[in-house]
Amino acid sequence: MIAPWLAACCLSLAPAHGPELPVVVLVGDSIRLGYGPFVAERLKGRAVVFGAPENAGDSRNVLAHLDEWAIGRRPAVVHLNAGLHDIKRDPASGAHQVELAEYRANLREIFRRLGSETSARLVFATTTPVVEARREADKRPEFLLRNDDVEAYNRAASEVVGTLPHVAVDDLHAAVARLGPESAILPDGVHFTEAGSRALAERVVASVEAALVEVEATAEAVCRRAPKPPTIDGKLDDPAWAGSAVIDRFPAAWSQTPSGDRTRARLLWDDDFLYFAATMADDSVRSSGVRRNDRLWLGDVFELFFKPDAARQAYYEFQVNPRSVILELPFPERGADFARLAAGPPLGLEAVASVDGTVDRPEDRDRSWTVEGRIPWSAFAPTGGRPKPGDAWRFALCRYDYGAEGARPTLTSSAPLRRPSFHRFEDYGRLVFER
Repeated sequence: MIAPWLAACCLSLAPAHGPELPVVVLVGDSIRLGYGPFVAERLKGRAVVFGAPENAGDSRNVLAHLDEWAIGRRPAVVHLNAGLHDIKRDPASGAHQVELAEYRANLREIFRRLGSETSARLVFATTTPVVEARREADKRPEFLLRNDDVEAYNRAASEVVGTLPHVAVDDLHAAVARLGPESAILPDGVHFTEAGSRALAERVVASVEAALVEVEATAEAVCRRAPKPPTIDGKLDDPAWAGSAVIDRFPAAWSQTPSGDRTRARLLWDDDFLYFAATMADDSVRSSGVRRNDRLWLGDVFELFFKPDAARQAYYEFQVNPRSVILELPFPERGADFARLAAGPPLGLEAVASVDGTVDRPEDRDRSWTVEGRIPWSAFAPTGGRPKPGDAWRFALCRYDYGAEGARPTLTSSAPLRRPSFHRFEDYGRLVFER
């Protein structure tokens, strides 16, 4: 049973696109058909809300229609609700419509495609509870719905999403538990009263609004001429640095985590080199790698990415760890083989790191580490070499910051990256070389 008011209003979900407004895509089953119109109503004038008029059904069906319902819409936000149809049990066999292993795989593939084929912020909504007693009142149900299945599939979804820092969670299940399922859910034991759908819409709107907020990153920076070359010793006491522009916005933009004040970087240039420096707060300085082009990112590392030519796929990655070990890779294109690039000839990067504390001693508390370096323009020869005054390159300055043993590193970047990949050059900031 679906309430008449729901059926009447669900067609209002796709207003005409306004080019100046972000597109918000709602993907989901009949629960989404219930709250969708109220989301569109609340976001009117701030976003274009699209939701397919049909029930999206289970995760298998969502995956089959992902281009039509989401990817092709060029969304700013995708809010996904999938699970209630997956848990349907056949009364005779007890089999689920989509078994748990496939459900996990479907969610991974949905988020993989949304992550690689859109720039949208992604939100996953947990599956709402059912009132089993009301379902059981029907003596001949077409399928069974059980709350232990709801909880099992929500746990599986949480495990999948937990590995994807760019996917936020909208816990609609918890919201319904607070509302009280018996009062918010209709006699069919599944769908929501108008008041219940409006309450869910408020939660969805809050999630969408949070996803639409852009944390402050470095969309543009200037690289000033060095009046005198700094000495590369890791001390940053040369007068040249005092006149450089400070880059201190280093968020994890993909998860909308603000930068704080833990990283301050600077760039300079002259006829011979591109100079860089950074000071990074760090209470546990750790390192990995002892030779050039080792896998330095398995420990604390400062990274620089430059893409000089927008018309070419080529870009460059440079890294320095707290022990002054370097990595320098000229990527002809994204996805190029690391081992082949790492075995290539030196590009000329020079860098010195200094540590206020001790490296690789987790039992004590460190304070910070600093890096200073220079890159010769010859390193950029495949893309034209030294820039001219007024030229603009795409760039990102990034950090891996490891904490306690076994903990995942904290990743941050100056660039407004939509995904936790430092190689996502389409999101890099703009670096202008001043005279």
